Amino acid sequence: MTMDFTRRAVFGALPLVVCHAGPAFADGLIERRESQYNTIYITREGPYVAMLFGVNNQLFTENLYDPARPRFLPMEYTRVLTLSLAYAATPSKVLEIGLGGGRTAVYLTDHVPTLSVTAVELDPEVIAMANKHFGVRPSARLRIEAGDGRIFLTQSRDRYDIIIVDAYRGTFVPFHLTTQQFFILAKRKLNAGGAVVQNIAPNVLLTDSMIATLQAVFDNVDTYEIAGSVVAIAYDGPAKTQAELVARATALQSQYRFTHPLPAIARTRTIPPKSARRPLTDDFAPVEHLRGIQAHNARRK
Repeated sequence: MTMDFTRRAVFGALPLVVCHAGPAFADGLIERRESQYNTIYITREGPYVAMLFGVNNQLFTENLYDPARPRFLPMEYTRVLTLSLAYAATPSKVLEIGLGGGRTAVYLTDHVPTLSVTAVELDPEVIAMANKHFGVRPSARLRIEAGDGRIFLTQSRDRYDIIIVDAYRGTFVPFHLTTQQFFILAKRKLNAGGAVVQNIAPNVLLTDSMIATLQAVFDNVDTYEIAGSVVAIAYDGPAKTQAELVARATALQSQYRFTHPLPAIARTRTIPPKSARRPLTDDFAPVEHLRGIQAHNARRK
């Protein structure tokens, strides 16, 4: 999931439908549902079905889906998440923390018939909306679990080739999914040659601190900047050369014919320098106070 501050109207506009007052959507509201964690809006935006979360008088895009093109990923950062297949030694088992509309998980299982994905989502109502409006169908290869991602990892006896962390709720990111201790746990749950992928929205998370945290746990961290987001892919062992990564992506593309070609994504890689920032830990992870920190620092200048 990711956030989009710029495209959304704030709450308090004219009523949309009977008994509901809220933001005005260009093409219309399909469904609105309140849960313990979110106010979830499903809307139509041109060719897309959109999942939005309403938080603090703003709307945040969580996922987009084009029913006419089910193997197309409208949100560009989710395309980068799929490049994780080129990092894993034997990509056969994926864990995704944060389901959203579920289109990344569906895309992966649709393209790779030998791949199994387990998606863990805190909010059962998000799961229900993904099933109802985003073409998500649990199966033997697509397992969906309701629960906290860190608790799931702690209790799981399984190991994974790829762990994707994409858990957002508007301006809030659960701090316990951003810390050094969490990534150490994730690393323990990887198979040899595995990788952890973290979606970093800079307007919510401190990018440098997130990279520093990953670098404190893994031998290598690569980053990909796209559409306002940064996707970090962390792994152990020898650093992959650009030629090796592109060759691996090319082989996978030839085998599975991904809608969004992996080699083109691989060529956008950046290798960040070793960060001097303090890693986030369970005792120090102020991710939910990012805006307050920025305001405080601005006043000190």
